[in-house]
Amino acid sequence: MRFPNVFVTATGTDVGKTIISAALLDAAPRHGHKLVYWKPVQTGGVDIDRHSIEAMLGRPLQCPLPTFSYQKPLSPDQAALADKSDPPYVVTLMERLRQYSGGPILVEGAGGIAVPLNQSNETWLEFMLASRLPVLLVASSGLGTINHTILSLQALDAADIEVLGVILNGPHDEANLQSLKRMMPHHRFSSFPEIAFEASPSKWNEATDKLWQFLEQSHASQPLSADWIEADKQAVWHPYTQHKTAPDPVPLVRGKGIYLYSEQGEELIDASSSWWTCSVGHGHPQIGAAIRRQQSRLDHSIFAGATHRVGVELAEALIGKSQGHMQRVFYTDNGSCAVEVALKMAAQSWKNREQSQRQLFLHFKGAYHGDTFGAMSVADREGLHKGFTPYLFRGVLGSPVTAHASSICPEGSQALDSGLKDLEALFATHGQELAGAVIEPWLQGASGMNVQELLWLQYLSRLCKTYKVPLILDEVFTGMGRTGDYFAFLRAGIEPDIVCIAKGLTGGNLPLAATLCREDIFEAFVDDDRSKALMHGHTFSGNPIACAAALATLQIFEKQALIANVLQVEERLKQWTEAQHLHIQNPRVLGAVAAWELAGTGGGDYFHSLAYDIPQRARRHGLLMRTLGNTMYFVPPLSILPQELDDALGRIEACIDEFLNEGVGTGERQLPLEGAELHFPH
Repeated sequence: MRFPNVFVTATGTDVGKTIISAALLDAAPRHGHKLVYWKPVQTGGVDIDRHSIEAMLGRPLQCPLPTFSYQKPLSPDQAALADKSDPPYVVTLMERLRQYSGGPILVEGAGGIAVPLNQSNETWLEFMLASRLPVLLVASSGLGTINHTILSLQALDAADIEVLGVILNGPHDEANLQSLKRMMPHHRFSSFPEIAFEASPSKWNEATDKLWQFLEQSHASQPLSADWIEADKQAVWHPYTQHKTAPDPVPLVRGKGIYLYSEQGEELIDASSSWWTCSVGHGHPQIGAAIRRQQSRLDHSIFAGATHRVGVELAEALIGKSQGHMQRVFYTDNGSCAVEVALKMAAQSWKNREQSQRQLFLHFKGAYHGDTFGAMSVADREGLHKGFTPYLFRGVLGSPVTAHASSICPEGSQALDSGLKDLEALFATHGQELAGAVIEPWLQGASGMNVQELLWLQYLSRLCKTYKVPLILDEVFTGMGRTGDYFAFLRAGIEPDIVCIAKGLTGGNLPLAATLCREDIFEAFVDDDRSKALMHGHTFSGNPIACAAALATLQIFEKQALIANVLQVEERLKQWTEAQHLHIQNPRVLGAVAAWELAGTGGGDYFHSLAYDIPQRARRHGLLMRTLGNTMYFVPPLSILPQELDDALGRIEACIDEFLNEGVGTGERQLPLEGAELHFPH
């Protein structure tokens, strides 16, 4: 069996990392392995731990990689500052680790898991996440070890770090060992006694052999990493996937900031914000902390006949972000359901007022509102929903005017005058029988990131007011900052009656959606007759943990000024699309969304072969990217930094250049990764 690479860390300083490292390095040759040693960061003197191990073993160590060494015995960030030297950064440590291509390596940390490496507050935990080295945790065997060991293991578990085992170093304490085994039963524990090699070579060898066997058994008990990838093919049915022809899915193991990391070690920029949800970046610690806090207080409760503080606080916060336009909040758990609730609100409000003639919904060509039957009934019935058309309820179909040439409006803004007249005629004919008008405001996502002509959208809003038709805005995608404000309607200057939000509401961490409405909609349900209540609910409606994640997300929006950042991203995206005018067609930008088509790829078609071709090309350039048929789009996390944005756009350019040089792919093959440049974690 090949011995694994291992990262030796500890619950704190001076608990025996170096002794345990020495023991493993000493046992390796006796068990037929060559194990090299690397101390990435050394404080308290140049290479003192390596020299200490060499003195114990009586032989020099093979140390293939350079070390950050500092004179004072302080944490790395403080030691570097005291020496007036460059501190270690995870990206640098990873660059050095990637230079090594030999056999198994033992990497020893400096201090404990949360020790800061630099003034940017990177810790050893960030290095573990980046390197994905399995961890051996060293702890003291004596008084105080239970608390320190459990806290360390909880931090490692929360970060999904593979822990090979825990070694209690020092005089054997059976009581502490049994307490830890009882409290952390999913981890493996062993003891290493206080033995000096010089005093008792035989006992030292016996102890080190036992330690080696413990580590080998720990490694053998870990499932093979490739097993779950193969099992995916046998067990999982993926959404929007034709399993006969689709390429294998990208196996993802971690996310941090704007990046996702694959099982193969690729670093991929999340170019679609994980289906348009990841507004504040992956793995934001503030959201993680909020989730853990709330789970320990109240994990879930029924929301009918009961309430909780975070649900109330979130409702108040969302109403505040609407700038007074909305007064009530109804919670669901995904965008489709939020739209279903909106339709029911509008329809039942008329029934409760005994105006049963209003039974039709106005919806628009190219619309997508989700995959439940009500949501599909008010969406475009070609493409995604074509197979379900016979089962959908009827409505009134309108045609939006887009600001650019599109599959749903080939003339683009040239069609504005006729589009306004068509809209007016539609209301003149159907205005008195409309229960509501449903639209994705300003930007239709799934139909190809089509941007509506703003004057047309504002005219729709005015006509709804004139004919007293509730205007329902599906802001599942356009809300939560994506289009340049907390809600697209605020920036667009329109007045809705009902608004649906989801996706970015929890920063992409947990399922949560909300349907917001005006007070007059709510009042139509307030009656002595209980049957006039809104008879709709979800098991996880108003889930406290999800609400806590959403509140933390809103706090991050404020703290990091993400709305202002979106507007800066918008300007950079406009500059970029203008510079690419020779290579792309119909460029459009709104907020942190850019979309375009490639020359020679035809009209809009969700089943276009580029939906297979482009994502695989993009992956070779370090992007996890989807298309909408032949429409390429870039929807980054709203927290993306200027240098990250430029890097992402450079990778997209490389992908486009490759496509234009090679021509349109068939979409029937999986582009190989062999020989391609992979982007590894930093």
